[in-house]
Amino acid sequence: MRLGIDFGTTRTVVSGALGGRYPVMCFDVGGVFRDYLPGAAAVTDDGVLVYGWEARALLAERPTEAVRSIKRAITGLAPDELVPGLEGAGVTALELVTGYLTALKRAIVEQGNLDVHPGEALEVVVAVPANASSQQRYLTLEAFTRAGFEVQALLNEPTAAAIEFAHRNAAGLGPRSPKRYVVVYDLGGGTFDTAAVSLEGRRFTLLASEGLQRLGGDDFDQVILDLALAKAGVSDLSLSSVERAGLLELCREAKETLKPTSRRLLIDPTAVGATAILGKDPIVLDAADIYAESQPLVDHTLELVDTLFAHLVERGIDPESSRELGGLYLVGGSTAFPAVARALRARHGRKIQLAPEPHASTAVGLAVAGDPAAHVFVREAPTRHLGVWREAAEGRDKVFDLILSKDTAAPPEGGAMVVERSYHPRHSVGHLRFLECAALDPDQQPAGDVTPLDRVVFPYDPALAESADLAEREVEANAALEAEEIREVYTYAADGTVTIAIENRTHGYRRSFVLGVAR
Repeated sequence: MRLGIDFGTTRTVVSGALGGRYPVMCFDVGGVFRDYLPGAAAVTDDGVLVYGWEARALLAERPTEAVRSIKRAITGLAPDELVPGLEGAGVTALELVTGYLTALKRAIVEQGNLDVHPGEALEVVVAVPANASSQQRYLTLEAFTRAGFEVQALLNEPTAAAIEFAHRNAAGLGPRSPKRYVVVYDLGGGTFDTAAVSLEGRRFTLLASEGLQRLGGDDFDQVILDLALAKAGVSDLSLSSVERAGLLELCREAKETLKPTSRRLLIDPTAVGATAILGKDPIVLDAADIYAESQPLVDHTLELVDTLFAHLVERGIDPESSRELGGLYLVGGSTAFPAVARALRARHGRKIQLAPEPHASTAVGLAVAGDPAAHVFVREAPTRHLGVWREAAEGRDKVFDLILSKDTAAPPEGGAMVVERSYHPRHSVGHLRFLECAALDPDQQPAGDVTPLDRVVFPYDPALAESADLAEREVEANAALEAEEIREVYTYAADGTVTIAIENRTHGYRRSFVLGVAR
């Protein structure tokens, strides 16, 4: 069975590839069919960690511990770091995601409406946010593998949505079509991405992207909760993490009832047993107040779309040409939030095209990409700047070295992106501190969404070549080491992971690392 799996913040959606059709899988949950699995985890009174629909049900009953959005909870964490909110369970980021995906695999086999047999190999194409760090990409890939899936490819979410767009509009995107690219506006539960993807036949190349690791529907939920608490006269500081998770879930459910014509939003504390916190009476909020408080978040996404269009202009593409632009394609469940659609219409008018199933577009695109009969070829480009802080030639200062720019074009078909550095050191040990960032300031220093990625230690001094405690050694300046030639080779893989090989060419020893992978 070939599947496309969109591991989302609020919900995970699965689509199958069945003879040219790509249906969204539904799960039988107590006799009710649901087309997603919630991205929640909770600890029962017996200390058992449960996931998905079982975890969401527990949120209304005040579980021992809980996280309502697994994907957001692990963003920025190393694979072996403990997950906040689940400290008592003592679960690491990698263990949490692996457990969730294991539950997903079981649900696919036991509760899904597609014909999947126990023991059948599940070949999957998986998505990550375009702005995801290499660490998050590795964690996602490793967790899927540990959960028993056979991962065929890892794609950026906007690229998958562009594939779904092209599949859905195949009749109008033939060889004679002037449409060169589509811009995807992907606002999910926890992340925002916007990306331009080429539409040349069945070949999809990422042209440019912008994004935020922490902006999505969860933040609109928080706006609603803040307003509700203020109206009830309750301090957010008085809430436990479990109480906050349950209330945020209540606000999410209320938010999803909003329509463009809605003037009020009703919060019913009795729905999750929250009367002890919010009181017994329903809380009524003005929709206008919710939209006003949410507007800065929406504006931030619009600013990134403008930045993306500016990048296209720099590359000789005219965003105002309706002949070349396939559309501004809206995907992700949070595009249903009325303030989002209203702001986009005001700014971009006729460019906008709303996906028929915004929450499922990415999963369907992944299924298409994984279907050999669809003849889809994808070329992904870096979506974040990668650089390293290293010792300066003089003194104890550090200098930032940009290794890979997100403005770098996608590698040639079938090839890899390779970057090399060669130098003569002046210190006994190299402490290389890698990071990724969404932007660079005018001095080419890290800015925007900065994520520490990894720390690599390498012995420049041949006398330390076999030393196992390099991280603890004090760095010593030694002019004699200038005779040593060091070469670093960075390889950017198709799945977004980066491997570095460091070699002392003078004395012939080397070490290799996959950045962001626990060692």
